[in-house]
Amino acid sequence: MIEDEVIDRIKSAGITHTLFLPCERIKLLISKLQDNFKSVPLSREEEGVGISAGLYLAGQKPLMVIQSSGFGNMVNALLSLTETYRLPLPILISWRGVFGEKIDAQKPMGRKIRSMLNALGIHYTVFDGNNSEDIENTISTAYEENKITAILLRPDVWSMGEDLAFEPRSFETRKFEVPGGKARYTRYELIQGMKEFLEGKIVVSNIGYPSRELYHVIDQPSNFYMLGSMGLATSIALGINLTGKEVISIDGDGSILMNPSTIFTAGLLSEEGLKVIAIDNSAYGSTGNQTTATIRADLSLLGISAGLETFRTVTPDQITLHASRPESMFIHALAKPGNARVGTIPLSPEEIRDRFMEAIK
Repeated sequence: MIEDEVIDRIKSAGITHTLFLPCERIKLLISKLQDNFKSVPLSREEEGVGISAGLYLAGQKPLMVIQSSGFGNMVNALLSLTETYRLPLPILISWRGVFGEKIDAQKPMGRKIRSMLNALGIHYTVFDGNNSEDIENTISTAYEENKITAILLRPDVWSMGEDLAFEPRSFETRKFEVPGGKARYTRYELIQGMKEFLEGKIVVSNIGYPSRELYHVIDQPSNFYMLGSMGLATSIALGINLTGKEVISIDGDGSILMNPSTIFTAGLLSEEGLKVIAIDNSAYGSTGNQTTATIRADLSLLGISAGLETFRTVTPDQITLHASRPESMFIHALAKPGNARVGTIPLSPEEIRDRFMEAIK
């Protein structure tokens, strides 16, 4: 069976984790990937780029599996995160829109994806069912050369599989109660107040001023400073956490609103050790304090609905009190808008990557 041959090639390339979004054409392959590797079901392609980055930084070898129609959802993250930090990432792409495709919406991306991969400088090969060794070689190239690679999977070579069947879940009647509060401190003051708690911890910080402020409060090798790819701080932290490590994500309301699916993925997969500190100042702080939707929306309900232990806080002591517990959690930390007058981080992406990976071995 062709799926088993592909699985063997992926194993030979040393892959530890497969991250996937479903596709009807390769559903049997995806099912077998789940049986043979640690698997991460995704809600959106972009979050997979962040989780893959976290897994690699923690010493693992992830592989993403997506549809060609979803490739466009991850392009910015591939360039601003994976390429910027020179991280490896092999991607299996179910090549829809060609070879007798009947769904019109699949056709535009399917016809253009090779041109897109070429324009982005991404090395790729086409798997037609007869060259499974190219899958292993293309995956190995990603890890040998610290680059993004792709395998376009022709849709006309796969076995048919049955749809999965399962019992629907039942819901209990629940009453959600989250204490109220009002911001007392700026984000910088909250980070200052957490300095002792953060010392020696693995910390992933959101782009812009959150990372700059963290650097000036407590620079340490176990801090991963994001320089781009807004919305992926918690995705990266989740990837690291999936290797069994305790990780703190210093995220923000603007970032979380850009990629809320990762909070739900965290609620599904993370049982212990992931602390999402959502510092909510209702502003896009790094771009001039334009207001975000949390001027009205309540982020605490996002954490609750994802199934995470959720707390609302207004002081550094409250944050560290909750974050000291072992279970994974979502901490809604209210903050006043405003940025500290601190300089940029004097480290290159490669320097941030290398010292971080050495520190968290």
